[in-house]
Amino acid sequence: AAGETIRFRQNLPSSREVAFRATDVPGYGWHAFEPVDGPGPTTDLTGDDLTGGDLTAGDLRITNEHLDVTVDPATGTLTIATTDGVVVTGGNALVDGGDGGDTYNYSAPDVDLLVTEPRSVEVSTVEHGPVRARLLVVAHYDVPVAAVGDERSCERRTDEMTDLEVRTTLELRSGERFLRIRAEIDNTARDHRLRAHFPLPAPVDGSEAECAFAVVHRGLTAEGGPSEYGLPTFVSRRFVDCSDGNQGLALLHDGLLEYEVIVDESSAEPQGRELALTLLRATGYLSRFEIALRPDPAGPPMPLVGPQLLGHQVAEYAVLPHRGSWRDAELHAAADELLVDLERARVSGATSSAMLPVHGSHLTVEGAEVSALLREDGALVMRVYNPRPDATTLRVSRDGEPVTGDVIDLRGRPTGPFTGALELRSAEIATLRLTES
Repeated sequence: AAGETIRFRQNLPSSREVAFRATDVPGYGWHAFEPVDGPGPTTDLTGDDLTGGDLTAGDLRITNEHLDVTVDPATGTLTIATTDGVVVTGGNALVDGGDGGDTYNYSAPDVDLLVTEPRSVEVSTVEHGPVRARLLVVAHYDVPVAAVGDERSCERRTDEMTDLEVRTTLELRSGERFLRIRAEIDNTARDHRLRAHFPLPAPVDGSEAECAFAVVHRGLTAEGGPSEYGLPTFVSRRFVDCSDGNQGLALLHDGLLEYEVIVDESSAEPQGRELALTLLRATGYLSRFEIALRPDPAGPPMPLVGPQLLGHQVAEYAVLPHRGSWRDAELHAAADELLVDLERARVSGATSSAMLPVHGSHLTVEGAEVSALLREDGALVMRVYNPRPDATTLRVSRDGEPVTGDVIDLRGRPTGPFTGALELRSAEIATLRLTES
């Protein structure tokens, strides 16, 4: 009847979430795993360290077979060492400064106050393996509530201070070459920019950043002009790398597009010594007049609230120290590993054994990067590109045999046959329509 309350009670079988290392899953393929009864990997709880297989976690330290990460209890900064001898000291140093710019451009305030040291730091062990280890770093910073000014200028002063809390989760997983970082920021301040700074393992003359269909090399300076100062903050899509050819540091990220290589001006020739990644930019104007780094407005001087990014904000990125160049570090594969999750499917043993082997792949792509793959009218359409500085040979196979089809243009019209291999020049993009068997 109308107005009556009906209650349902549902009985479900007990369940448990399990974290495990999914090894040997090929690209465009699958690997079946089956839970079994019996003891799992053990965790040694003796001594000061909590050890689980290749992972260890202590009060200030986590390690796996690739990285050893130690937290400075006074500053919250990191020392990251690889097993092949690359060391980064003082990494993930948070630096907060004023922002007198607008939604178009960063600009330093007329009077700035850089906050480089936390008021307090607490470090705790959250998880200790056997396939994942986590530390939590909670840091508090005293920062100005807002920069004082108008649409033409501003000053960052200490008239009124607020607490900026940053909760940073450091995570290592068994087998991964990079340190995952998740920064949760309780932003109560306005008109400021928060960046994570990483001293480089060696001085560099520029950076390599993934952009659309390419990896772009940039020097230490930026072009400017009469209407805009050449500020050397640049854009990266999923990673930026700084290397001298022998050793380097890459930052992988999800949507943190702005970076800068900080230059040591005291040396005879300018050298990049530090990589800064912007975690948050808070500004209160669509555009401003006569700011320090841009004399002319880029739009109307309209006050805005949303771009101040007040409240809870999250930034996720990863740190990968490495030997060699960005190509040696295979940063496209690392970015895929970080940002592209495995798809999960629940199948019965009878179904999987009758239809598919336990392990396999229907498609193998070598020699180029894949930016898109979709089904269209009974065929697979694949877009590939060559980010290398030299030519490469793309090869596509299925079950060891070359896959054929057509090379097509952006309107889907065939421009020539594809017989399983294709030469790609540096920075060349190609689209293929592959015939499915």
